[in-house]
Amino acid sequence: MVNKYSKLPLPKKSAWKKKSWRSFVNWRIRDFIDGVRNIIRWVPVLYKDRDWDDYFITKMLQKKIEHQRKYLVGKNRHVEVGRDNFWMTVVLNLIEAEHQDYYGYEHMDYYKFEGFLSDILIVDNLDEYINKYPGTKRAVLKEYTDRDFSDKMTLAFYMASHRQKKCRNLLFEILKRKSINWWD
Repeated sequence: MVNKYSKLPLPKKSAWKKKSWRSFVNWRIRDFIDGVRNIIRWVPVLYKDRDWDDYFITKMLQKKIEHQRKYLVGKNRHVEVGRDNFWMTVVLNLIEAEHQDYYGYEHMDYYKFEGFLSDILIVDNLDEYINKYPGTKRAVLKEYTDRDFSDKMTLAFYMASHRQKKCRNLLFEILKRKSINWWD
């Protein structure tokens, strides 16, 4: 199951009039403290980073959006913070679905396996999966005209791959259109 993010609750008051120790400290000291804090909160992410594939790129993006969403919602200093909270949450959920390959494995929920290593297929409800997404079926049949889809398992696999690709495209389309507004 995919880890689901939910929208952060908006604070009742804005941070505009809020006074903290930051108001009384020189900007150089504040910058230094912010830098140390950033290093500390990014160390676990950087420690686990590898240069193998796109997972680690999107993992860093996910952490950055988590930090920014927490900051923007916590400060509550602009009118559209609720909208930004919503879209950041959607993006975080799409990144998590991408990491888990949620849509790529969704068709596996329609199989029932039995045996010691679950290698004996007992029953498949692939008709239910295929009928659940008729638009995806049409798109796959149109895109892959050179493939033989007489086998339901093959069709379901290509449909799952198509849906996973749509997840990734939606993720970056939302980032392209909405992230320009994510600032304080």
